[in-house]
Amino acid sequence: MKNPDIFGIFGRNFFIVWSVAFVFCAFCFCSKAFCQTKEIKTLKIAGITMVQIPGGYFEMGSDKGEPRELPVHKVELSHFLIGSTEITQGQYKALTGVNHSNSYGDDTLPVDRVNWFDAVKFCNLLSDRAGLERCYDETTWNCDFTKSGFRLPTEAEWEYACRAGTKTIYYIGDSPSNIGEAEWFGNNKIPHPVGLKEPNQWGLFDMHGSNWEWCNDWFSENFYKSSPAQNPKGPETGNLRVMRGGSWINNPEFLTSSYRECYVPTLSYLDIGFRVVKNVNGIDR
Repeated sequence: MKNPDIFGIFGRNFFIVWSVAFVFCAFCFCSKAFCQTKEIKTLKIAGITMVQIPGGYFEMGSDKGEPRELPVHKVELSHFLIGSTEITQGQYKALTGVNHSNSYGDDTLPVDRVNWFDAVKFCNLLSDRAGLERCYDETTWNCDFTKSGFRLPTEAEWEYACRAGTKTIYYIGDSPSNIGEAEWFGNNKIPHPVGLKEPNQWGLFDMHGSNWEWCNDWFSENFYKSSPAQNPKGPETGNLRVMRGGSWINNPEFLTSSYRECYVPTLSYLDIGFRVVKNVNGIDR
């Protein structure tokens, strides 16, 4: 009888044990990383619940929508904070002292009938309340993105936040038949309080439907053809400002993650509102 190959047995067993341990450790590490990416971090600043959005890449636009949504292009964004809901009538009235919404009377309804200038003035007042730097010069209406205060989202930030890592037409999938689970839209002919439907994967409510949301950008039909790959901020000039998300009046085709709308910045209407964004700097105040 041959003597057993002790070294060979030990070597094989050691290799098996080491391999199992490596796979287990890798699984734990990946699971932890997965959990970290899924963790929703929020903080309240000046009474507004803000969600921390991680920086990263995404494919902006759609080849299933309108020509203004083309070409689909890769965009990289830095991390930022965005309101978990649209600004409510109660929040707007508490800061400005007025509420000219069409659906008046419930402080939890999203504020409406605000034009682009109303929205950016609110951002400046909110920055004042939080002890942060104003982003907007109310003489030129330019936004200083280096400041620590509140502002409107860029069009790219809005779509990135809405998608929350998804690549489908809506953040709940490609079928409009399920959109009612997450949003108020055309078959709900009145506005509803914020935050009642299911949020997206990053904890943001009413990104499809509810009210149209002003963005900071000037609108250009062909901007995507020359858009910067990192932190795009839209054209330098224009006549129309971008709006995103659709509203409680619209049908599902206007509510997609990539649908682009635009209006003159002086327009106010019963289904137009906004949510706020800020850079991560200054959050310790």
